[in-house]
Amino acid sequence: MNKKVDCVVVTYNRLFLLKECLQALLNQTYSLNHIYVVNNNSTDHTSEYLDNIHEENKKIIPVNLKRNLGGAGGFNAGLKNFINNSDSDYIWVMDDDTIPSKSALEKLMSKLSLVSNLGFLCSNVRWKDNTSALMNIPQPERDWNELANKGLIKVKSASFVSILFPRNVIENVGYPITDFFIWGDDVEYTLRITSKKFEGYLVNSSLVEHKIKKNIGTDIILENDVNRIKRYYYANRNYIYTNKNLEGKKQFVKSLISKGIIEPVKILKYAKKHKVFKLKVSVTGTIKGLVFHPTVEQAKK
Repeated sequence: MNKKVDCVVVTYNRLFLLKECLQALLNQTYSLNHIYVVNNNSTDHTSEYLDNIHEENKKIIPVNLKRNLGGAGGFNAGLKNFINNSDSDYIWVMDDDTIPSKSALEKLMSKLSLVSNLGFLCSNVRWKDNTSALMNIPQPERDWNELANKGLIKVKSASFVSILFPRNVIENVGYPITDFFIWGDDVEYTLRITSKKFEGYLVNSSLVEHKIKKNIGTDIILENDVNRIKRYYYANRNYIYTNKNLEGKKQFVKSLISKGIIEPVKILKYAKKHKVFKLKVSVTGTIKGLVFHPTVEQAKK
């Protein structure tokens, strides 16, 4: 008997990409049971589009939020809808700019029997030129090649750009942290899972495209978009919190040195634009991470 799979897509003001993402989901060789589209209070007619498409296809279920909770809050809401309103066995999670290949889900599902204590399976995320999407490279485990001969790479954490979770894992570890707002919620959540001795793997044959404009990682020094520079406050805050709570003392100290000393020095030395603003964002985010105590919600079984 085939396992039932739902999907969560989080969207905000990218209707043109959402349409492409949904079409790719409907074209999957492994059919989805439900598709929850979490609309983060978009202002580009996303709500109207979702209402219309729901009338045509009841499989697509709109989840319209009253305010923008960021990616973190969106994924939190999506997983709650899955746990509370569905009896499916697995949930496949992604952003609206994720375009899965036709067999992406089938390839994930084909590997389930190879892992006994599964925490998550994630896809091989590519950019438009088929190079690796730099902001979606998972963190490998020390024994990363344990199942490499079967097309699986063991990872410690991964992004929310095409990742599959079993229901029982969510019931065990809870939901992504809404208070993170953006950036780092996926790393914290997947680290929370693997820290509880569940195992995560990248499935090499499960291919998805991440439709980002530039194939760069998150680097405040190179960033010149003022609106994006602001996000690094969340990046640093969430990074420090995650290292403090889920990594060992040695890694936490390393994270403090990285964000508290090395990054500010590099900003002063190498940043070509918005140097003072970048420095302020970096330092305040890092300090906030030390005293940040977000709510970690547990799933009601």
